[in-house]
Amino acid sequence: MVAYEESAKAGEHAQLIQTLRQQPRSLIAVFGPEGGLAPAEVSNLNDVGFVNVGLGPRILRTETAPWYLLAAISTYTELQEEQSDRVNS
Repeated sequence: MVAYEESAKAGEHAQLIQTLRQQPRSLIAVFGPEGGLAPAEVSNLNDVGFVNVGLGPRILRTETAPWYLLAAISTYTELQEEQSDRVNS
């Protein structure tokens, strides 16, 4: 995954959920420096299989964006587990 602010600005908001629905065993996330990744850098990452994800309408600082992503993953995972528990009980 590439946390790419231009994706968020363009209104992308589903790729993170789509990726998590695949229940990957591991994830690699790339976060750019202050000022963001250059389009060429993002293109190179896309060429080797990374997908762009938006992290919402706010531009996050480099040091807080990973925590934001981890919180989003945790929330999604826990909600899925709760829903599964309700269906199975």
